[in-house]
Amino acid sequence: MLKKNYGRIVFVCLIIALLILCISQYHTKEIYKSALTSKLIADISELRSAISSNHNVYGEILRSGKVSKSQANYLMGNNDEIRRIVGDYSALAVHLGKMKEGFQYVDTPQNALKLTLYFKDLQDAGKEDFLDPNSKVIIEKALDLNSKWSGTISSRQITSIADDSWIKLLVDFEKDTHIFLEENKIENIEEFWLKRREIK
Repeated sequence: MLKKNYGRIVFVCLIIALLILCISQYHTKEIYKSALTSKLIADISELRSAISSNHNVYGEILRSGKVSKSQANYLMGNNDEIRRIVGDYSALAVHLGKMKEGFQYVDTPQNALKLTLYFKDLQDAGKEDFLDPNSKVIIEKALDLNSKWSGTISSRQITSIADDSWIKLLVDFEKDTHIFLEENKIENIEEFWLKRREIK
């Protein structure tokens, strides 16, 4: 009798093992998706905060006519956060096959990096820097670009890594950056202070 049912028993055991494996893989995938979603939501919140804070600090600088060391340090950190978050999620979008290869090298994080380095130079100078007409233009342009990003992120609700709302946000940031570059007829925001150095 056992020999007769041996094939059936093995078949049932295989089915049970496959079911357990499928359930385990599904559960692991859901845990992974949940962890990624939590990180995404936290990072988008940081991104929103960095952009909003930048707006306020740029406004303070333009009103006072000077950049303090602490303001330069703050803007350096915030722009680096923008660079990191947009860059990391652009790379993730490519890795997941949601965007084409090359999307990880977009202009938004590159321009945020240029701003990071600009404010790092000011912070490293270690003194309050009064705005001359050229540096005032740089702050105004940084505010303009930041305002475009702010308009894009302010109305967005990102709820899951599984939907494409975060990818749409990245694409729209890139559109904002391209509009800014085209309006100013430049390749990147660094051209404003490179021109300033050339004039000197």
